[in-house]
Amino acid sequence: MKQNLLKFISELIVKGSKFGLILSDEKEINYGVQLKFEKDGINIPINIYSSKKKGISTVIGGSPTNSLRTIFQQILEQKPDLVKRDHEWKIWAGTDESGKGDFFGALVVCGFIVKENDVLDIQNLGVKDCKLLRDTEVIGIAEKLYANYKNNIETLILQPAKYNELYAKFRQGNKKLNEMLAWMHARVIINLNKKNQFEGAVVDKFTSDQVLTNSLVEMKSIKLIHKIKAEDDIAVAAASIIARYHFLNSIDKLSLRYKLKFPKGASEKVIKVGKEFVEKYSKNRLNEVAKTHFKTYEKM
Repeated sequence: MKQNLLKFISELIVKGSKFGLILSDEKEINYGVQLKFEKDGINIPINIYSSKKKGISTVIGGSPTNSLRTIFQQILEQKPDLVKRDHEWKIWAGTDESGKGDFFGALVVCGFIVKENDVLDIQNLGVKDCKLLRDTEVIGIAEKLYANYKNNIETLILQPAKYNELYAKFRQGNKKLNEMLAWMHARVIINLNKKNQFEGAVVDKFTSDQVLTNSLVEMKSIKLIHKIKAEDDIAVAAASIIARYHFLNSIDKLSLRYKLKFPKGASEKVIKVGKEFVEKYSKNRLNEVAKTHFKTYEKM
């Protein structure tokens, strides 16, 4: 058997094993080899061919409705969020936040635990970086995550009044927003670890590693990957969706309570609605709906 074919087969077996697929049979066929994989009592054959003209090619056998077909379609397409990670953990957590740059609404940090065998099922719910999704999609996917993985989720939600109170305490201690955010991420990671111990956590980078690990003493014993664009990791992507979901809920609840449509972000539209709120309720009550340390606050 040709060396490149052997290498391809070896890599395919390794990638399949990450999703709980076990090689159950192997036989030579014309111009290649047929592998059979099994998971949860279901089998599927993969024909792998090799030729000088076409190189390596594959054909997925079995029924079109075979539940394992989707796994191999995605593995063979080499989707990076499925088969490429910065770690070899079998169970890990990811955290992300939402609302940090929004004048109105809560600041939310969410953590989500992923087990390796669940990666495909989680991705098939539509999980990806929430910035690539419409808000309606975020809501739908978050609700599915809660329905299927409720025990894998931990959130810390600071509604505006509580946010302003905690931010003031951090400033009194000569600490900034990123240090408060680091404390929130650390709290979520530690609470998740108490629910279901994991091998490590991936965190979307927003501050230095030292600020994050120093935020709580218990963080010293937890392995961390702290990186930019961490939403490439499925655990962080799921966390980003749930965090966004709770932020959107915060905006909706505030809009309903105060009978004003609070916009997201910190745009001119935000200033306009902020002025409407001040006229209706007074500037002193802005702390009930907004993050008052924003420069936007001075424009009300």
